Amino acid sequence: MANTTGKKFGGRTKGAANKVTTDARELFVSIMEGETQHIKQVLADIRATDPVNYLRCLTNLYPYFIPKKTDVTTNGKDINNGEGVPFHKWADDNDNTESEV
Repeated sequence: MANTTGKKFGGRTKGAANKVTTDARELFVSIMEGETQHIKQVLADIRATDPVNYLRCLTNLYPYFIPKKTDVTTNGKDINNGEGVPFHKWADDNDNTESEV
């Protein structure tokens, strides 16, 4: 007979991570801890040779360490920022021209 009460019976609690996910995260963290100096060196090399690409690399890494802010003023509706122009020209991935940094 189907559960029509809307209440959950049995199983894991909501939001509980499974063992495979927990083990995979622990493995990933242990690998990355050993790579910290290599990552720093590679970023330093990129910064010295290609500052624009360095900024793109940092921008790609930030979402993993800095949570995104949630807009609480628009009730989830998209906001048109005017003309669809990025806040700064170096932030536009579609721009193929060299930028001054």
